[in-house]
Amino acid sequence: MALFGPSEKDLKQTAKKEFERAAALTGDSRKENAYRMRIALRARGHIDKLFVEAASKVAEYSDVVMLNISQGKKSPEPPKAGQYMKLMTASGEVWSFLPEEYADLVFKYGMQYQGVQISGATAINNVQKISNAVGMELKIENSLIALEFLRQNLADEGIDVDAEIAALDDNESDDLL
Repeated sequence: MALFGPSEKDLKQTAKKEFERAAALTGDSRKENAYRMRIALRARGHIDKLFVEAASKVAEYSDVVMLNISQGKKSPEPPKAGQYMKLMTASGEVWSFLPEEYADLVFKYGMQYQGVQISGATAINNVQKISNAVGMELKIENSLIALEFLRQNLADEGIDVDAEIAALDDNESDDLL
């Protein structure tokens, strides 16, 4: 324990234990459902924030790659997803944990979206599937809507996101996870 409270390492370990505890719960009591939902909401916040982080890091990474290429240097390693993330909630800061396989996929889709390799609807569809998988792992009853901010931005641009996602589901195989 640090001098003025738990260390960052301790907080991260606690976040992971909380996620694992929520996933391991088997009961259906109101208390257990509330706990699972609290952890699921953290995971959704983590997913959204991770997607944005990936989009911002891809621009920085692209700049460094181009600079290195122009100088004849080796390209750096691409940025990596974070399994742990500090989130702001109504009650203050909390740490969230997201298993690596989910974090890596969200980060990948954020980078691909920013790099214009995939459309907004494709990014939303793919990340929603990850959010649904997290919800299933945590055994929550209703799926949590991921990337609501991107859905709204696209809708503000006049894009019918639901129609585009429906078209994707009709045309693509479901081999993301």
